[in-house]
Amino acid sequence: MPGVTPPLRIRWATPLAPNLSYPIVTHGMVFVVGLGTTSTLHALNAQTGRIVWTRRTPAGYGPWIGAAYDDGAVFVVPESGATLGGPGAMFAYSARDGTPLWRTSLPGQYHFTSAPTARNGYVYTGGAGSGGTVYAVRETDGALVWTAPVENGDSSAPAVTADGVFVSYACPQTYRFAPLAGTQIWQFSGGCEGGGGESAAVYEGSVWVRDVYDFNTDGIVLDAASGKLTGGFNSSYAPAFRSGIGFFTEPATLTATSIATGKPLWSVAAPSGSTFSCAPIVVNDTVYVPTTAGALYGFAGGTGRPAFKMLLPAPVLCSEYFAIPLLGLGAGDGLVVVPSGKVLVALQ
Repeated sequence: MPGVTPPLRIRWATPLAPNLSYPIVTHGMVFVVGLGTTSTLHALNAQTGRIVWTRRTPAGYGPWIGAAYDDGAVFVVPESGATLGGPGAMFAYSARDGTPLWRTSLPGQYHFTSAPTARNGYVYTGGAGSGGTVYAVRETDGALVWTAPVENGDSSAPAVTADGVFVSYACPQTYRFAPLAGTQIWQFSGGCEGGGGESAAVYEGSVWVRDVYDFNTDGIVLDAASGKLTGGFNSSYAPAFRSGIGFFTEPATLTATSIATGKPLWSVAAPSGSTFSCAPIVVNDTVYVPTTAGALYGFAGGTGRPAFKMLLPAPVLCSEYFAIPLLGLGAGDGLVVVPSGKVLVALQ
């Protein structure tokens, strides 16, 4: 990505809200959810950090969980329906000016903690409350195209490929659905079920699943085609991948592992007095990860050598488990964008 080579500097820093979500950076805009006295979807100019438009959650709905972007539209899901125990909802806005495009009901559930994912012309999300449901909504008009039952619909933003929608819940209960038809292709059952979940990652024919119970590792690896167990890994946060390397983050260590051999390539310890505090992102072969001490570090993807360090206005403390809004780092349009306390920081 042009414009993102360490050392980075602050391009802009915009105060928004005490709690910010992961940012989406695309087509000259940055989209982020802020949770203050109200829950607001903010759209900012990527080059200046100026707020272009905002949209609050409609009256009676819970706060926005997170956002997804595709084909000129931004899609958001509130945590709860307009009435206590009522159905959920999904909203779409024009990415250019925030004009409302459509609103659709997500029936059968009333508690939503899974951020939406947009691909294949659909927006996918999950809901809970009475069991669990995965939803596929058509991007163009908000039509609900298919639903599928799951155990139990919490805290798993769908990982979507051209031929699979992957979600994973407690124990784990992990599923693959056909993106267009919603047919269940397989389910991996960890032997129990309950509330909670963690977003899965899909890379080179494997599904990387956390939130496991009674396994020897923090996470397990499933074959994407069959759902069969093929291995394990240790990572408290969602892994990142690039060029056949997986980057796995525990509070005390960041480790790069060859996907082909399973052998560690390098490992770095968190700085003294702090721990790594969020999932890493990889931009131009540099791995960026924040710490509880409020610093952002960059490490060379091939060697683990330090490439960058910057103190942020506030620590980036990530959690996926029922977190609203969901937090994380973002990159695009020549920027690395970091939600730091109530300030959104763009680095270039």
